[in-house]
Amino acid sequence: MKINTYNFLINNSIVHVKIDEAFRKKIKEKIIQKYCSLKEYNLQELKICYGTLKLEFNKNKYFKFNRLLKITEDIDISKEEVFSHIKAFFARGSKTSRELILVRELPIDEQFVEGYALYLAEGDTGSNGQTIPRKVRFTNSEFSVLKHFQDWLIRYFPNDDYYLKVLIPHNKAFTEEDYNNIKNYFNLDDSQIKTKRCKWKRKTGFVYRICCDSAILIDLILSLENTIKKLCFNDKKLTAAYIRGMMIGEGTAYFNRSRYVRIEMRNEKEIKYLHRLFQMLDFDCKPSLRSERENMWSIYIGAKQLKKFYNEIGFGIHQERQKILKEAVNKKLRVNQYV
Repeated sequence: MKINTYNFLINNSIVHVKIDEAFRKKIKEKIIQKYCSLKEYNLQELKICYGTLKLEFNKNKYFKFNRLLKITEDIDISKEEVFSHIKAFFARGSKTSRELILVRELPIDEQFVEGYALYLAEGDTGSNGQTIPRKVRFTNSEFSVLKHFQDWLIRYFPNDDYYLKVLIPHNKAFTEEDYNNIKNYFNLDDSQIKTKRCKWKRKTGFVYRICCDSAILIDLILSLENTIKKLCFNDKKLTAAYIRGMMIGEGTAYFNRSRYVRIEMRNEKEIKYLHRLFQMLDFDCKPSLRSERENMWSIYIGAKQLKKFYNEIGFGIHQERQKILKEAVNKKLRVNQYV
C-alpha cells in the first residue's frame, strides 16, 4: 500500500511550501473574486498581520503550509489540487533545514517497514525525553547495518542530501586508508564524509553516523510511527519485517552453552508492542524486566523456537548474528537414551 506523506505535515507549524507561480496567481485571483481584496479576506477569515499575507503573495518564496490549506479551502480549491502544485518543502526558522523535495506517495512494503523499525531502534528519535531531534541521525559501528540504512534512505527519500560522520576517539588515528575504505564502501564523495574527534573515556573504536540535516524529514519519519505500527497488525509480512528491523538494531543471537535470541531495551512501551507482534506470529514468549539490569526489558526466544524465528524473521543483513542463529538452529539437541 501507499500513504500520502504530505498529509503527515499539514499540522506541522514549521513547514512551508513552494508552489508554482501560476497557481499562486490563481489563488490570489479567486480571493479577490470572492472577497474583493486580500485585505478584506484577511479581516473576515485569517485575521493575521496583513503584511504577512501580502508578503506571501507578492515576495516570499514559501507559503506556510497549514495557512495555504486554510486559504484554498476558503476559496473552494481542494487539498489534492494544492498537493499537485507543491514543488518543495522548507522549515522556516530551522538551522537544520533546507529546501526538501518529498515523494508524495510513499510505498509501505516489507523493505520500508524493516528500515523504519531499524531507525526506531538505532536512530535519534528523542525517546529519552531530553531533546526533540531536528535531524535524521543513525548511529552504528557495523558497516553492513549502516549501508542497509543508507540504501533505505536513498530508496524512500531519494531527493534529500545526507552525509556520513565519523566520530574518532581522541587516542585513535584516522588514516587515509580508513577514509578511502569508507568512501568506497558507501560510494560517497568527499563532501559526504565528515569527521569529529571525541574525548570518550570508554569507547575505543570509531563510531559512524549517517546524518540528514532536515527538520522536516525527521518530523515526517517520526509522525509515521503510529500509522506504521497499526499496519503491522494487519499484515504478517509487515509484522515480521518490523521485528527483523528491531532485531538488526537491538537483538542478539547466542550459541554457547545455550541457544536463544533476545532483544532488550529500556523502552517498556516498545518491548510490549514487539511482544504483541511476536504473538501475532504465534511465538511463545513474554516481556520480562531483567533483575540484574535496572529498567531493562527483554524478550527471549528459546531453542525450541529458533528454527521458526530463523525461517520467519531472522537478522536480515546483520551477517554475524544471522550466522550465529543458523549455527544454533542446525545444532541437534541431545536426547537421553536409556538401555
